[in-house]
Amino acid sequence: MTEDVDSAMDETDLAILQALVKNARITLSKMSEDIGVPDATISHRLKRLEREVVKGYTVIFDPDKVGLEMTAIIIIQTETEKHGAVKYALSDLDEVSEVYSVSGEYDLLIKLWAHDMEELNQLIDNKIRSIDGVDDLTEMIVMERVKEGTAPLLV
Repeated sequence: MTEDVDSAMDETDLAILQALVKNARITLSKMSEDIGVPDATISHRLKRLEREVVKGYTVIFDPDKVGLEMTAIIIIQTETEKHGAVKYALSDLDEVSEVYSVSGEYDLLIKLWAHDMEELNQLIDNKIRSIDGVDDLTEMIVMERVKEGTAPLLV
């Protein structure tokens, strides 16, 4: 489909996306009932949205319940010519959940997870600082996760 998704999206598409954001396991029949359109319409629209808009489905778990008690945000300066290699090396680390190229004094912002402070320090010292092209970094330990999640569906 080559049409522009933004111009093709209507209230039904947005309602489907909102239903999925609230509960990605919602059944087609429940979504149909809640939105007030036939199952076949939901099914057709959902298939199109999955091709063009929905990047995937995932599980959101409580990090504390699986022992990930430490969260850190780190801003990183890179050597200019090695910026690309650094961001991809960081992306390959299992402990890193987010990597952003940013403007300003620093070049990258990452979010990472660890079971405890010792593991966090080892991760920073042995994995992140050792990446060729990491010039400087500033670590911020998350004291409280007030709001955390995916991008909001703002309509």
